[in-house]
Amino acid sequence: MIIIQMAGGLGNQMFQYALYKQFISMGKSVSVDDEAGFREDAQRNPALAAFGIVYERAASDEIIRITDSSMAFMARVRRKLFGRNNHSYFEEDKIFQPQIFGWDDVYLEGYWQSEKYFADVAESLKTEYGLDSVLHNKNQGYGLSQQAMMYLEQIERTESVSIHVRGGDYRLPQNQALFGDICTKEYYRQALEIILAKHPDSTCYLFTNDRMWTDKWLGEYTGNMVLVDWLGARDYEVLTLMSRCKHNILANSSFSWWASYLNDYEDKMVIAPEKWLNGWDCRDIYRDDMMTVGACR
Repeated sequence: MIIIQMAGGLGNQMFQYALYKQFISMGKSVSVDDEAGFREDAQRNPALAAFGIVYERAASDEIIRITDSSMAFMARVRRKLFGRNNHSYFEEDKIFQPQIFGWDDVYLEGYWQSEKYFADVAESLKTEYGLDSVLHNKNQGYGLSQQAMMYLEQIERTESVSIHVRGGDYRLPQNQALFGDICTKEYYRQALEIILAKHPDSTCYLFTNDRMWTDKWLGEYTGNMVLVDWLGARDYEVLTLMSRCKHNILANSSFSWWASYLNDYEDKMVIAPEKWLNGWDCRDIYRDDMMTVGACR
């Protein structure tokens, strides 16, 4: 049995489910632990139900067996005497690790942020994560709200460019070593110049969770810009709208990675920062359809 831990926000969960689907396509016995990764992350929960997605949930006894985490007295004594027989594996770095596909009894923790992890199921994933799946799920309390449908109509009738500005925890002092000075104002300026040089009549749709920083930046831009913003917007709605834009300017975020991946416009332009994370080799997160731009101050 292979168990994949689900954790993080929507974009990361989409990568984890993609890996799950790849294992399924290989005939592996695989399930998902969608509890442990959220116990200390009160702001996040499993979010794939919005796409109508279901998966095999890991049984607690299987998790305990593979991770050797039984609290029974004799199990604790054995671990004290002989050590823990833990078959869990935490993703050590961001480079594609094909060896995981040869394993059969393991608990996998990580984000698996590369299309190489789901090469055989890419097309089916695009269907599962696509607009039709979201709309079809309306009767389950999801779907697109009236405000989202209004933006969708605008996006689909214009030469639309999504711009994703990720703030929030990215701008906290303790996270600056990892995320700082990557998606700067200069990065966005250069990315916009590249797209507008080819599509000067574009309408830019700005998606952000950092209004304070973005409002200041907006004041320096004079082009055709729409701030996509409404009370109660749900993550999957925002991602869906971004994916329906004809071109995408990414933040260093799995959220906008998936939006650009799901964009099926034949002549799309996708701009990404040439550095994804400070101090990490993230070469395998980049796709052939991406153009990278230096993250200058």
